[in-house]
Amino acid sequence: MKKHFISGVLCGALLMATTSVFASSVIEATIFPSKVTFFLANGLSKEVQLQEGEEVLNYNNKAYIPLRLFAESSGALVKYTQTSPETDNKQKIDVHYVVEEALSEQTSNAAGNRPLKDSRELQLQDMLVTSLLPHMQQKLADIYEDVITVPPIIHPDYVSVESVERVAAFRGFDFLITIDAQPIVGPHIPVGEDVLTYRISSAGVELKNFEHLRGPNKDDFLPNYQNLLK
Repeated sequence: MKKHFISGVLCGALLMATTSVFASSVIEATIFPSKVTFFLANGLSKEVQLQEGEEVLNYNNKAYIPLRLFAESSGALVKYTQTSPETDNKQKIDVHYVVEEALSEQTSNAAGNRPLKDSRELQLQDMLVTSLLPHMQQKLADIYEDVITVPPIIHPDYVSVESVERVAAFRGFDFLITIDAQPIVGPHIPVGEDVLTYRISSAGVELKNFEHLRGPNKDDFLPNYQNLLK
């Protein structure tokens, strides 16, 4: 995808929120299958992983993507505030762009704030995380089924390896791995944070410890995604 097209998307990023001003307005848009890549100021690039419910739309020959997805993929932080007299009775969405140093850290790999430069260590870690995703997905689906209406999604970008410990002696193939996971729903809406510790050995994969740290937070959900909360 050409860079000037990405700039066009930036100018037209869609606010996926319904306000009282536009409550009676309806627009017709078509799903616009796209591959979106951000070329960041620090020389890195990041391809956006579009999930179900956050499709790129085409309206009047312009491409629109959900604002939170766009902003966070380009290195920004998004804060949503519901309508109140302090916000002039409008939905308030603040997009904060960080300095280049923080942007570099924000786009670092899951191992611990290192630049996105491939290595054998990173490849092995990413393969390990990928192999554990189905186990995490099932556990977190069970944990969140009482508070959200759809199973959360675990994306590798939202998983960090906190520690790896060899349980047995040197060259003993028995490990404990502790992972911090931040599941999402819809257009990358965070639903919480959890820490899972797995034991990996020749006997298979076993969950040894689970800790739910936080979430979901209603304020993270735009009005048209409130139905995802129970």
